[in-house]
Amino acid sequence: MSREAVRAEGVSKSYWIPSANAPGWRDYLRRPREAFAAERRTEVLALDDVTFSVRQGEVLGIIGRNGAGKSTLLKVLSRITSPSAGRVAMAGRVASLLEVGTGFHPDLTGRENVYLNGMLLGMRPAQVDDAFDAICEFAGVGQYINVPIKRYSSGMQLRLAFAVAAHLAADTMIIDEVLAVGDAEFQRKCLGAMRDVSTKGRTTLFVSHNMSAVESLCSRVMWMDAGRIRSEGEPDHVIREYLAAGLADAGPSAAKVDLSASHRSAWTAGMARLRGIKFGRGADALARPSWHVAFGEAFTLDIEFALERPIPDLVTAMGFRNDRGEDVLTSHSSDIGGARLADGATAGSARVAIGQPWLRPGTYYVEAALLSGPLLLDYVGDAAVLVVEEQSASTAPSLGLKKGVVAPIWPWQYSATHDEAVAPVASRVPAAPRR
Repeated sequence: MSREAVRAEGVSKSYWIPSANAPGWRDYLRRPREAFAAERRTEVLALDDVTFSVRQGEVLGIIGRNGAGKSTLLKVLSRITSPSAGRVAMAGRVASLLEVGTGFHPDLTGRENVYLNGMLLGMRPAQVDDAFDAICEFAGVGQYINVPIKRYSSGMQLRLAFAVAAHLAADTMIIDEVLAVGDAEFQRKCLGAMRDVSTKGRTTLFVSHNMSAVESLCSRVMWMDAGRIRSEGEPDHVIREYLAAGLADAGPSAAKVDLSASHRSAWTAGMARLRGIKFGRGADALARPSWHVAFGEAFTLDIEFALERPIPDLVTAMGFRNDRGEDVLTSHSSDIGGARLADGATAGSARVAIGQPWLRPGTYYVEAALLSGPLLLDYVGDAAVLVVEEQSASTAPSLGLKKGVVAPIWPWQYSATHDEAVAPVASRVPAAPRR
């Protein structure tokens, strides 16, 4: 049985923040006695009695909304900050990648920073030599390796930092939501590298808002909420529970989800903002829970948005992803003639009608995006959860007999002919032996 690589017992972390009407530094200089007497601070509990363990070689995904305590937990595990209560035990060397440029000195070159990180991990220069070429190839910064890090773009710094963490001899990798600033090709390389290191017995803790990456990469998922562990277990079960809870927060019968505070990746261009996504099913929309639809039932989605300035070539897009992380359907407003927003408008909504049945029964995660040509303006990957239910009264064969990601129903028509019928096939059951 593999040993424990990470163990946290009763970990809590609190911070003191000043109140809104706290005295400023001028008040302390002019009237120090009165200022100290008026000082008010509020204690904020970022982590509250967190206990968990990770076995060697396991990939643990940590999910939760912004402010849930995920990054604070990683900082405690990385020894960047100390817990207010509890204890943490980490086995072996730990490599952390919590933000762009973690562990780098801006005035040192890329080469010098690689060796510096190796020394911080307790490696000898000869060990870094063995991995140096692989690091440069993975990061793609070979010709800039002797340039000071401060001259690098944020993407170059990220590529080099991840390459160092993945290739140097760390026993545990701790990775926060920094991969979002990389391009799509680099993200695929990173996910592939994380799968490779996990097969070699290295432990990985991965914080991300990308549910597809978490589900495909992690062997176990931990959901944090308000500084506590709310759920822990198999990735598909915990992710489904987390996304369903996010939808339930909008209200048990709310047909609209507010996207204004949803997580955005750093690689979106801005200039536009998704405000909300609304679900509609017709006259009986409130007869059953929101975002539930029977197989074969049509529904609509309204995507609301705001723009910094008029965008003539604005395109609204939506898609569905199943509970295995597979992209099932996508639709763009530029399809079939191309719907357009009125000239000069800086806010609006776009409606798409989904003529079921295309989605087979199951749980789907809805994504929404705004584009201008090839430029991605805004994107929310897990905007809502849609449940398609199988009709119990249906006389059709079970959908389990139908292969494929989608289950469209197309019209079929029979026509009879007068050809000779096929003769009955002789029974293949052997005759009983004579006595």
